[in-house]
Amino acid sequence: MKRIIFVDDEPEILYGLKNLLRKYRADMEIVFVPGAEAALKELERAPAEVLVTDMRMPGMDGEMLLAKVKEEHPATVRIILSGHAERDGVLPAMRSAHQILSKPCDAEKLRSVILRAWRMHELLSDPSMRACLGRIESLPSLPQAYWELMGVLSDTNFSVRRITEILEADSAMCSKLLQIANSPCFCVASDITSVERAVCYLGTSMIRSLALSVHVFRALDKAELCVETSLQSVQAHALLTARVVHALFGPRFAHAFTAALLHDVGCTVLASCYPERFSQAVETRHTTGRPACEVEEEIVGVDHATAGAYLLGLWGLPFTLVDAVASHHHPEDADKLRFDVPSAVAVADALVQTLDGNPESLPEDLLCHLERLGVVSNLENWREAASREIALWEGH
Repeated sequence: MKRIIFVDDEPEILYGLKNLLRKYRADMEIVFVPGAEAALKELERAPAEVLVTDMRMPGMDGEMLLAKVKEEHPATVRIILSGHAERDGVLPAMRSAHQILSKPCDAEKLRSVILRAWRMHELLSDPSMRACLGRIESLPSLPQAYWELMGVLSDTNFSVRRITEILEADSAMCSKLLQIANSPCFCVASDITSVERAVCYLGTSMIRSLALSVHVFRALDKAELCVETSLQSVQAHALLTARVVHALFGPRFAHAFTAALLHDVGCTVLASCYPERFSQAVETRHTTGRPACEVEEEIVGVDHATAGAYLLGLWGLPFTLVDAVASHHHPEDADKLRFDVPSAVAVADALVQTLDGNPESLPEDLLCHLERLGVVSNLENWREAASREIALWEGH
């Protein structure tokens, strides 16, 4: 049975949580503890898949507790329950928390978040890899994007569109921005999957705060310099794929552009967690021509699609985006009955791969998937539109 720990120093809060979650006790083991020290002892006694803690507690507060849990039990999903008065502390807490929920939080919302965390565990079955990914605060962002953003924000006549363009060109900034925008702590009415909408919703003051937060937009450290070229190529490919998705489908799939921006974010994850094995996988793929996911699974132990989806899922990004990232090489796993965001991203990614210097045809699995959906007849038009967009990209 899955195990979850709730931490709060106020007995009445714990009592309320017990009553709130009483009907779910048959589905999960729920432990309630009165403070951070008790939570750490409970984790030592037995591991837990999820830990939910209050922010403000005497002695060791929620942020300090989660920092400790992140270090000692990194595979545990870490969630903070935050009241309105605590929102100024959201950014520091994001260093250690996967998600932040607002108080009061209803039982169904809590259960939904917990079940989603467990699904992420099932997506990535290796405990050591969950632990490695669980330590990630933010993905490495390339320095030029940081400085460009700061330059635009320092101009009183800045453009929201320009800020959006900078963020869209950097998958690490993009994913972290969407993580924060979709945090229930900000009481968003519906999923935010557009970068421009996230910028408008959070406001430039929050964007400026994000840019100044080292844990969000950190430069590559010395250990990561060896893969900087790979990161540049990954992010360039992501932006081109997003442009091709837009050229092919326009507003038809509202979330496809952002999903395309993030579809290869798992490459950055693998480069951060396993730089040597990832570099070996990249070299093997280039020399053998074998599919990237197949080589990564063999050498690293997990492919970039799974790793990226796992991290974005932990961060609480909308399922539409997580699903597209997880299945962009195998969209048949996501939507067997209709052509939707995962299939749109898969088509754009495959067309970019085949038209941008790779003469091979689209993967057989993708062609069969498009045939089953009855849309394979559109392929030639899609190919022509993608070719025009790639030509514009290369001319630029």
